[in-house]
Amino acid sequence: MTRLKRGIQIGALLAASAVVFAACSSSTPKSAGTTSTTGASTQTTAGVKSGGNMTFALDEDLAGFNINTSAADEFVLQEILDMVWPQVFIINNQLQPYLNTQLMESATQTSTSPQTIVYKINPAAVWSDGTPIDGADFIYNYEAQSGNAAFFDVGHKAFDDASTTGYNQFQSITASSPPGGAACTNVSLGATLGTAMCGNGDTVTVVYKTPFADWRSLFSNIVPEHIATTVGWDTGFNDSTKVVSGSWYEIKSYTANSSLVLQQNPKYWGTPGKLNTITFTFVSDDSQEVPALQNGEVNLINPASVSLSIVQSADQVTGITKQTIPGLEFEHFDFNEANPYLAKLAVRQAIAYGTNRQEIIARTVGEFSTGINPLGNRMLMPTQAGYVNNGAAYDTVNVSKAKSLLQGAGFTMGSDGYYQASYGPEKGGDLTLEISSTTGNALRQETEELFQAQMKTVGIKITIQNYDANTFFGTNLPNGDFTIAEFAWVSTPFLTGNESIYCSYTNTSDCGDNWDHYANKSTDTDIFNGAAATTPQAEISDYNAADKQLWADMVTLPLYQKPQFYAWTDTYGNVIPNASDLGVPWNANTWGSKTA
Repeated sequence: MTRLKRGIQIGALLAASAVVFAACSSSTPKSAGTTSTTGASTQTTAGVKSGGNMTFALDEDLAGFNINTSAADEFVLQEILDMVWPQVFIINNQLQPYLNTQLMESATQTSTSPQTIVYKINPAAVWSDGTPIDGADFIYNYEAQSGNAAFFDVGHKAFDDASTTGYNQFQSITASSPPGGAACTNVSLGATLGTAMCGNGDTVTVVYKTPFADWRSLFSNIVPEHIATTVGWDTGFNDSTKVVSGSWYEIKSYTANSSLVLQQNPKYWGTPGKLNTITFTFVSDDSQEVPALQNGEVNLINPASVSLSIVQSADQVTGITKQTIPGLEFEHFDFNEANPYLAKLAVRQAIAYGTNRQEIIARTVGEFSTGINPLGNRMLMPTQAGYVNNGAAYDTVNVSKAKSLLQGAGFTMGSDGYYQASYGPEKGGDLTLEISSTTGNALRQETEELFQAQMKTVGIKITIQNYDANTFFGTNLPNGDFTIAEFAWVSTPFLTGNESIYCSYTNTSDCGDNWDHYANKSTDTDIFNGAAATTPQAEISDYNAADKQLWADMVTLPLYQKPQFYAWTDTYGNVIPNASDLGVPWNANTWGSKTA
């Protein structure tokens, strides 16, 4: 895939600024809509017909179906699961969370000391096999994502978590049957998996050891306990037939490298989706998405790596609506500190000083969008309140400083213009590093080639080796089998989703997305303080402090905030782009053919 979700969907609520990316297109940006008092978009299913199908092009195949694992933490998978796994809160197009009132009767903070959250599940809510959605599901999902070694998967294996953030702060979780029924399950730290699982608890109470600012982000993509405890959390849902639905749609069929079809969930207890089916077609070459839209093969596209040619091609297509918005997504380089050269701060800094990010922007996304500058923050995008350019020192290319750093690290310039390695795998030869990403991505390929040329000026030889999405994201990154990796994180408006990326393995948290082998106690302190912050301002301050340390340690090199381009057949209604990691299908239950 070309985009990864960032962590577990957590952090402080942030308002989008007035900054707009302007596409080189004749289309006029549409309003993102308004927000109701509950936080949900005021857009309804009015004006669209019931029935029919809509086809959405996705840029890659899937690595599995449990998005809560590091192996399947994919943006494209989230876009499918928006309509399949239950979510307590949904992030709307205004980047605000609103309660899923079809799943939940309420979710309320009843105490601040200790912080206590009470969830009341709609007693009518059932999985597509007829099993009730109840406290057992909440408790199991907590156990699997708690990071506590006392809990284990089928086969007594450790749980693979994309993140444990928030769940690792639970003191206890209890489930009971209303009204006022006795607790049928009480799980606290140190319990064992499956202890007195509750079969009919509609009320779930969570008590935190320390405050957690972003509690509304938890219990998203809830996995069915009654299936997972049989097939396993880590790999049991790699088989799509094991995925039962707890939402509007269920998986009808899945053909690897081809398509996935959702159909209305016949057991859904609430207002059904308008479309009979939603088809997700995997188109690995982004340049083929516009032709597919023009030919009617697909009805909606959101290319992972939009380019000038894609935007210009879309301008030639009639009968479609186009929109470009700034995304909660950023392109970056990851440095694997397990590499003996990248383990040296001076080498990472030299790379950063020698990378001309403005040239990369101008030759890629800058060709069709204006106002994009080198990104100075990993936690916040320029369109979010609280953004600070913590990386301003690297805004200006400084080749002489890069060379000075390499010389200070013990490298000597060779006759061929490359520094020579005096140790490690390249000892006696050119200092050589490999950059890798996904195949079939023109913008990434262009970025890699520009980076290769820029590093030649610095004196570092760069080789390029790309992989198919499943290998790169399912194997290479999680296993640390890379040197420099280029990809994008996609986030929600929440900050604490960053914890699993940048926290140290030396802490009790499961830093499941820290593939760079980075560790710094100062960063950990700021991240964990941010997660326990009691105000949005304090959380922003803590995460900006963490980001400053990440720049000082040059853990990753952010490149730019990515613009998001959408185009869809204008005979369909209620398509509302969403910059968060839910993507444009966040409200796919309301999509449909227009009535007029």
